[in-house]
Amino acid sequence: MTGKHEKDHATQEEAEKPKKTVKPGSRRPVVLVAVILCSIIMVGSILLPSLAAIVSGVNNSKQQARAAAETAAAEAETADAATTDAATTEAADTATAQSTVLDNINSRYSGTVETLESKLSENPQDAATLINLANNYYQWASYAMRYASSDDEQQQVTDLLTKAEGYYDQYLALDDASTARASRAMCQFYLGDPTGALAALEELVSQDATFAPGWANLGLVYQALGNTDKATEAYNKALSSDPTNKYGLQSTVNSQLSSLTASTGSADPSSATTSGGSLADALASGTGK
Repeated sequence: MTGKHEKDHATQEEAEKPKKTVKPGSRRPVVLVAVILCSIIMVGSILLPSLAAIVSGVNNSKQQARAAAETAAAEAETADAATTDAATTEAADTATAQSTVLDNINSRYSGTVETLESKLSENPQDAATLINLANNYYQWASYAMRYASSDDEQQQVTDLLTKAEGYYDQYLALDDASTARASRAMCQFYLGDPTGALAALEELVSQDATFAPGWANLGLVYQALGNTDKATEAYNKALSSDPTNKYGLQSTVNSQLSSLTASTGSADPSSATTSGGSLADALASGTGK
């Protein structure tokens, strides 16, 4: 009985002890951790689509930039090709136009020299036919050299000058005329012998100082060789020796004198046709015969 009483008494004391309560502050760290985790999850769920969009946008921007660069490169290549094609077409058109002009020049002279050569075969000592043949070949070459571009066309000019030179030699064997000597010297010059042409023209004007075409030709050779002082002197001699413009060279000689004030001339023999084209044409036309 005593043991049971003690047990009941202990139970009663246990029941009468005040119950422990959990302080609100002791739960706060756990709640905060939970809230933070939830916030992180919520923010992550919100940001993930935005981050995906940003990444996607960056990738798209890179792809667009790459595509733009490739397009620009392709357009530049196309533009370069178009420019090249245009330049090639223009060059081809120019060459075609020059060939057409040269064809017309050939048609103009070929029939004439054929007739004259046929006539000369009947009388090889016919001075009139010889000088006509020489002048026509020289004129033909003088015009053709301005439009000859291919090797074949330039060879044709050489052949024409060689024939003209040969006919001048045949004529000069019969008549040592100043006009024929001047023209023959220019054939020599255009065939690549400027030293020989210069010597022939200096000899000519020393023997016939009033022959204006001789001085004009001499000026043209000096100018092409780059000797502007001598060229100026020769051109002025051409003007003073022909005050009435008998040979019709005053305008073109004055033009050459004006060009010398802005140029030092050229050492290229072929430039006599370019820098003094009008004068060369006038001299080759047979003026002064």
